[in-house]
Amino acid sequence: MVVKAPDEEVAGISVRARQNPFSRGYCWYDDFTIEPIDPIERSILPNGGLENAIPNFWMTVNDGTAGAVCVWDLSQGYESQRSFKVYKPSATSKDVGWISFNNADLYWNNAAANVLYNLSFRAKTKGVNVSPATDDEKIGVLYQFKAGGELLGEQFVEVDQSAADVDWTEYTGGLLIPDTEPDMVQVTLKMGKDATGTAWFDNISCGSDPWSMGVFNGDAETPDGWMNWASTSDVGFANTVQGVAKTGGWSALLYEGDDLADEMVFYSEPVPVTPNKWYLISVWAKTKDANYDAKYLPSNVVTERDDNRFGLCFFFHKGMNTSWDLTPPGDMFLYFDQRTDSTDWTHYVTAVKAPAEEVEGLSVRARYNPFAKGYCWFDEFAIRPFDDPKKTDVESEGDLVSEAQSPEDYALVRNYPNPFNPMTNIEYRLPEDGAITLEIYNILGQKVRTLVDDFQFAGDYRVIWNGLDDFGSHVPSGIYITRLLGQDFLVTNKMTLLK
Repeated sequence: MVVKAPDEEVAGISVRARQNPFSRGYCWYDDFTIEPIDPIERSILPNGGLENAIPNFWMTVNDGTAGAVCVWDLSQGYESQRSFKVYKPSATSKDVGWISFNNADLYWNNAAANVLYNLSFRAKTKGVNVSPATDDEKIGVLYQFKAGGELLGEQFVEVDQSAADVDWTEYTGGLLIPDTEPDMVQVTLKMGKDATGTAWFDNISCGSDPWSMGVFNGDAETPDGWMNWASTSDVGFANTVQGVAKTGGWSALLYEGDDLADEMVFYSEPVPVTPNKWYLISVWAKTKDANYDAKYLPSNVVTERDDNRFGLCFFFHKGMNTSWDLTPPGDMFLYFDQRTDSTDWTHYVTAVKAPAEEVEGLSVRARYNPFAKGYCWFDEFAIRPFDDPKKTDVESEGDLVSEAQSPEDYALVRNYPNPFNPMTNIEYRLPEDGAITLEIYNILGQKVRTLVDDFQFAGDYRVIWNGLDDFGSHVPSGIYITRLLGQDFLVTNKMTLLK
């Protein structure tokens, strides 16, 4: 286990082997150790500091073309905080907007055949062109269902352009998918190349009965790498906020003020882990007006759910992107200090060993169990691999992370999944601010896509490549090279696209 020494009035630590009153049987103890842990490995959890303020599961399409701007609007949404915004001051050479990740089999989704999908979204417009005469002048949402690269069905649901300004309105459609099960479901929020003005999109969905899938982050609420969930609608708040943070400008706030039996989580996507490897899991937290009791001590890892507690929850996954199956023992809890109603920023750290079999990923979550109350801010989530201190030799770390581990090095983390079809996550690290480009080349050395060409601050980043070239066409199967280039460095990595 991992424990942090108090900040004040501490001079020593002792350990003891102990049997409590009703424990029974034999237990032999040997080789007691107390060892300080200095996790020099960098966190493998993308956006653990929550500073990468872009919406999860979505990418912009032709952002910046002829002055067009695609923005994650944090100031307004339909009955919520946030929405997808597209601003087009003039006609462009291409459509502009947002495109979703492939939702067909993402995590618990399982797009089915012979299903009528009920398409819906909310939209708001301001100063847009009216009475569009051509498709290129229209604004709306395109739903596409494919299998093996072949289109099974699509529908473009148009936004009302009878007036330049239309307040939040619900738009609906329906699409029957025939006998073939889709392996690709994508949603595009778009303004046609000849459309102008500003459009906001929110609450994008494609439900069905029986349920088979949904659109991840269709409400535009959570940032890169993160999701949220509540057991009922009678809950408080679980999302990122500005103004209270351990570092930077963002933190995750969970707030609950009622006595209803509900719970909520703000949780990460799984990150790849190695079987039998040890990991340090940590987070900073600050509380206010919490439910408290003298017995609510901060815990180490337990598997019991205490309905009055809040803290950090985590578990290991059997799969990464196409399932949400857990390995035993399932949910593990690190409960926070609730002996008083309020605490200042406190660092909670624990260690856990990945199972030996059927493990691919690990995710963490800020969690309120059903009767927890008050405010809790979470910041600087981290997952760090570290060596078992009992090992007598050095084991290979494989290709989970680049050899360039130290903060002084630039690094490309191995893309995942790999091989992939058609999307893959590309992560990279910048030790200092500067102008960088992130490009994709084919095996012949021809550039096929520029993913990033910008000035970026030091930190960890993640970019999604959807298998398209700079002209919006699908590239063929094969080996591709990712190239991260700056003023004084060049880092490359290989990946494989299989169709």
